[in-house]
Amino acid sequence: MQTPKEHTRREILVAAREEFIQMGFEKASMRTIAKKAKVSTSNIYNYFENKEHLLMEILNPILSGLEKAFQFISQPNYFEKRFNDSYETWRERFNVALDYVDTNRDDFTLLLLKSQGSTLEDFPEKILTRLTSLNYEQYKQFKLSNPNYKGEVGEFVVRNILSYFLNIFVQMIRQNIPKEEMLLYEDSMLKFLHYGYKGSIASDLN
Repeated sequence: MQTPKEHTRREILVAAREEFIQMGFEKASMRTIAKKAKVSTSNIYNYFENKEHLLMEILNPILSGLEKAFQFISQPNYFEKRFNDSYETWRERFNVALDYVDTNRDDFTLLLLKSQGSTLEDFPEKILTRLTSLNYEQYKQFKLSNPNYKGEVGEFVVRNILSYFLNIFVQMIRQNIPKEEMLLYEDSMLKFLHYGYKGSIASDLN
């Protein structure tokens, strides 16, 4: 059973989520959030330091989920394992990501489209930079462990492949495309990623 304080905190978060999605973070009003939550504006500050703190608390579940995913792909030899995975394995992974974004659609809308003015406003660019750095380092380790590999895939190429992948989900949110419709495009997008990704590397393996 919730205590009165827990109930008030939850109501503030529900009101803040609604206000952020309607108005965007930058234009959201703490006064309006207080009114929707049926508390005084000053009472909000007994629970949250500021508007930024509210946003981070709301988005903490998906930010934590994305961080766990990042830790998973940071495993040693993950790049080589992914390179050797079948198309069906890629499809399964893609569907996990698709389900996650669809299940948390409101939070991703807030993160990707409504966070201007907060520290998360450039989140897509930051995550792309972080993924590029990780993947490029993994690629270089792949080269060291595969002496027959004579080619060279630059960081620019790695970044653009990752940008394409991430943009699939950004556009799903930006254009409000239902999951069922995304599944219609799945095969074309995955074939481009799977075979293009492998082709850019495997073509230089003797």
